[in-house]
Amino acid sequence: MKSSNSTSPFLHRGLIEGFYGTPYRHVDRLWWIEELGRLGMNRYLYAPKDDPLHRDEWRTPYPDEKIEEFRELVEAGERCSVCVGFAISPGVSMVYGARDDREQLRKKIDQFRSAGARLFCLALDDVPTQLLHDADQHRYSSLAEAHIDLAHHLRGWIGEDAMLWLIPTDYVGTEPTPYLEQLGSELAPDIEVAWTGRTVLSPEIRAEEARARADTLRRRLLIWDNVPVADGPMRAALHLSPYLGRDPELASVASGILLNGMVQPRASAIAVRSAAEYLEDPSDYDPEAAWERAAAAASEGVEEPFALFARAHRFGPTNSEDKDRELEELWRAVEQVLEQKRPERAALGALARGVAARLAVADELRARLLDRDLLAEIEPWIVSHHEETRRLAAATELLGTLAANRAPMVCLRELFRFEARLREPLPTEISYGPRRLLYPQLVSLDDDTARFGDDPVLFRDGMWIDGAVDFVEALAVERLRGERG
Repeated sequence: MKSSNSTSPFLHRGLIEGFYGTPYRHVDRLWWIEELGRLGMNRYLYAPKDDPLHRDEWRTPYPDEKIEEFRELVEAGERCSVCVGFAISPGVSMVYGARDDREQLRKKIDQFRSAGARLFCLALDDVPTQLLHDADQHRYSSLAEAHIDLAHHLRGWIGEDAMLWLIPTDYVGTEPTPYLEQLGSELAPDIEVAWTGRTVLSPEIRAEEARARADTLRRRLLIWDNVPVADGPMRAALHLSPYLGRDPELASVASGILLNGMVQPRASAIAVRSAAEYLEDPSDYDPEAAWERAAAAASEGVEEPFALFARAHRFGPTNSEDKDRELEELWRAVEQVLEQKRPERAALGALARGVAARLAVADELRARLLDRDLLAEIEPWIVSHHEETRRLAAATELLGTLAANRAPMVCLRELFRFEARLREPLPTEISYGPRRLLYPQLVSLDDDTARFGDDPVLFRDGMWIDGAVDFVEALAVERLRGERG
């Protein structure tokens, strides 16, 4: 489906390569542009934080071969009805009013204009929240004034045939700030301004929250949605959740939504494909059906094993209770019948079958998943998924021994075997939920007043298989003390 035929209420729909971590390869960007066009999405923004020429070394020109690669991206986008844009982030070191720095910025922009870019983004996020340089402090009365002046300078330079977006330094939250109010009153109305929601990785984005920010900025919002990104303190996670928590009325206050991908380009497609269905028709969006279609599209050759794998990685800021719900429910059913001292053979059998299916996932994916790039991306989580499933399999086996009322010495030997398995090192990557994970849920980014909001920040002891292990250990000890029949 080409974006030119889309009936979406959003003008801008696409992907941002905007994470901290290794930037995508050229072949990955080409793949994504074609995929976005097929999904009816129409924007791809190049903005990788760890490309030094995008941020830390922004004054340094790109080599000719990189500009030629970008030209190929633009041409691919034209074939797919996807506008490919370039973001630059000079705010860490730029003297905003300095003639030399502005000349360097124009030269950098001209490189990409010559390659066909007509979408540019001035990324002033994650930069100092005060004017650092004496020249700027004498020239400007506020950081906002400096940013507005630079944005207007750049807007005039890129020409009327190009779009300019601004990522402001205050890009989170719902409360007005002097910085945002000045942007709203003085920034040219055709410059779109990005917002991530009430926090950095917003569990939900409500229309009324967006309306409050839009009112402050006096324009429709461009939502920079930090889904499914998993960088910084989140890098142990693989975010394969459906696209959740976005108000169907957002189109009334937002010009568009762009998702910030993970370092893993192919794995990011699960969330982006789901989001494409929301963006096409928010009022009729079915997240579970969209997720099933997205997972199926990724898993050619091994659909059911991939779905089992993906279910163990749906945990994330928008979906913090989902850690393979189906398997967790099978375990809870066994716990319940044991607590009630009812016959547990059927429940144990169902659990054992569920565990066995997941134990087979690693070999199935490695042997038959057709997308070998995706396989390479998710390999660390294939390892963690298999190791965590082995721990659950050991717990299930011990549970079977205990439920069968075997002789105490048999139970003791099985408990010793179980404990030996638990001494194996735990995986670093997260499957079935986190043991410990920090989400940077900031609602203020000011250097002096930065703070977390009310959304969950630190997830501890959220890996439910650890609870299963604790349960079966306690049950074994009670049986061997004669405390349970």
